[in-house]
Amino acid sequence: YVRICSFTFQGVFNPLAAFLGGYVAQEIVKGITQKYSPIHQFLYYSCTEIAPEIKPEDLEKEKFVTFQKEKGLLPKKDRYDGLRICCGEELLTKLAECNLFMVGAGAIGCELLKNYAVMGIGRTKGRIVLTDPDVIEVSNLNRQFLFREKHLRKPKSSTAAAAALAMNPDLKGHILARLDKVHEGTNNIFTDEFFEGQTVVTNALDNVQARRYIDQRCVKARTPLIESGTLGPKGHVQVVVPGKTESYSSQNDPEDNTQIPHCTLKMFPEEALHCVEWARDKFGKLFSHQPRNLQTIIEKENFSPTSSSEIKNLKDAIKQLKIRPNDFQDCIRYARFKFQKYFVNDIRQLMFVYPIDTKTKEGSLFWSMPKRPPTEMKFDPSNSLHVSFIAACACLRANLFGIPLPPDPRSEATKMKLAAQAGEIKVPDFKPSESKAKSIADQVDSAEKQVEEEQKEEEIEQQVDPSDVTALMKEYKDLLAKSKLPSNKIIAKPEEFEKDNDQNFHIDLMYSMGNCRSTNYKLDPMDWITVKLKAGRIIPALATTTASVAGLQTLELIKLLKGLEVEHHRNTFMNIALPMCYLSEPGAAVVTKLKEGLEVTLWDRWDVKNGNKLKLAEFLSHLEKTYGLIPRDILLGNKIIFFHALMTNPEKTAEKEKLLDTNMKDLLEIEDEKYMDLTVTFVRENEEKILTGVPPIRILFEQILQQIDIIFFIRKKL
Repeated sequence: YVRICSFTFQGVFNPLAAFLGGYVAQEIVKGITQKYSPIHQFLYYSCTEIAPEIKPEDLEKEKFVTFQKEKGLLPKKDRYDGLRICCGEELLTKLAECNLFMVGAGAIGCELLKNYAVMGIGRTKGRIVLTDPDVIEVSNLNRQFLFREKHLRKPKSSTAAAAALAMNPDLKGHILARLDKVHEGTNNIFTDEFFEGQTVVTNALDNVQARRYIDQRCVKARTPLIESGTLGPKGHVQVVVPGKTESYSSQNDPEDNTQIPHCTLKMFPEEALHCVEWARDKFGKLFSHQPRNLQTIIEKENFSPTSSSEIKNLKDAIKQLKIRPNDFQDCIRYARFKFQKYFVNDIRQLMFVYPIDTKTKEGSLFWSMPKRPPTEMKFDPSNSLHVSFIAACACLRANLFGIPLPPDPRSEATKMKLAAQAGEIKVPDFKPSESKAKSIADQVDSAEKQVEEEQKEEEIEQQVDPSDVTALMKEYKDLLAKSKLPSNKIIAKPEEFEKDNDQNFHIDLMYSMGNCRSTNYKLDPMDWITVKLKAGRIIPALATTTASVAGLQTLELIKLLKGLEVEHHRNTFMNIALPMCYLSEPGAAVVTKLKEGLEVTLWDRWDVKNGNKLKLAEFLSHLEKTYGLIPRDILLGNKIIFFHALMTNPEKTAEKEKLLDTNMKDLLEIEDEKYMDLTVTFVRENEEKILTGVPPIRILFEQILQQIDIIFFIRKKL
């Protein structure tokens, strides 16, 4: 170990430098800010398996030069000499010939690409394919160091690729940036052949759903995957080796129990955050869901509601058409009425149901902590929160329906003018509603408030009389005719919440709404930037964490390319705040015993040849004879090809016989596909329980393969 360290000290190993650099930088930040716990003793990390093996005799003076030549350690006076000393020419060549697919160009993605550029990944016979559909926002600049202010609103992938090329011109022609999201809709771009052609896939994603999809594609293609992620000071790296380790989806993250209870959010906020979440929920309903529902119905030329939910949507659409604004003054009126509803009338209604002296069944005061009795607020055109609410709500309403905004709508003078106009609008007098009172009481009394409310809404929907449909459709069409529908049929343009655009009134509305509600409940207000962080679900990312995680991820990439055994790889779970860095060998793939003598893992796949000649009956018979299990249902994706329970019906005998006699190629509607992956359920003999863990079935169409091979042979000869 001492020999290896002594020899490699003269080199530069970028991934290790990135890992330790991030870790040490966080220790410096701890010393300055006095936040988080410092390292109490020392940090030890070893990856000597990457370095060339050095024997005592290799260090003898007369043998040392020969040893360096054999291992490819002698410098060539190029930019890779530091790396060459640490890992040798053979491994350096594998790095240069690597085909790597990197998904995501955010915080971890930028750090990864920097590491790849410095090491020259794919610079000779290989290639880096980088994809990310996002564009660069202001909030990205504090940790995504390949981006600058001049890059705002530009694609992340192409900008990151350009930065990597500037770092290492050797990558020219060996890095491809795409803007495509990797999901079911891009299977024609990121095909099975594409994944199979990659040496390794590295993830730099920010959500579990995308991670699971990439993991699924890598398992199917049997391509190595190195997964990573960060959350503030926390980070993880997982190595997935085909045929040997478990996959990312083999484990489930713990459930998130941070959801705010419905009644707390709606009626009894305990802190300012609850008020901000309430405001975000209202924003989504008013400016996203309702207008999207209206536009969806309008775009359906022959819309005819058939279910209770569609009738409810139609009623919502009719309501939206009735209050559709004609000018900006209507938008101001809408904002003033909403202020009255949220901060005056709703408070009065709640206090009507539960007066200040209300007592519970146990005899204690209803309004006792954590419940706070709210107080209504009077609209004040000079109050900055009220002014901000009116301006933001009116402008968002105008944007929805394509109404021009007043000049300079974000200036204080314009906002004050709008608030003054709102102050002159007469609002209807409040009248307590007995039906609303009963609904509030039911929600409070229910042990499972949110579940019960959802059940009540479903019951209400089911009570809708279908005979009302004709009258509703007539009213809808009359209103639509009066609305002077534009040629493009776009009446409303829903607002999609965008936290990074400070000029779009989104955060302004949530800031004013949340703090007005906080005032109702005598809670401490929240400043604008904190509202942006909370409403945008922004967890401050630490550049130190991303650097460390990307360094560890790159280390595991080098181990994969060197061909090390699984026991040399390390999954990492770290929290640099505690600090804690836990490393373990990747978990082995779980073995499932289907029957005596038949065991499988997630990496197994059962191939069936001659698919173009097989009939369904022959296909099922082949599976039963080969694996000793009885096949039941066959699915192609979500499409049912054969449903055993249905086909056992005596009335389906003729249809079943016809289906069993159908060629698999025709049944699957094969055109030029080389294979199809099917999901087939199985049971053991004399049992009816469907087995779990059965591998997917791949049916191959050899004739098509032979035709493709012939065409390729002719082209090659020509």
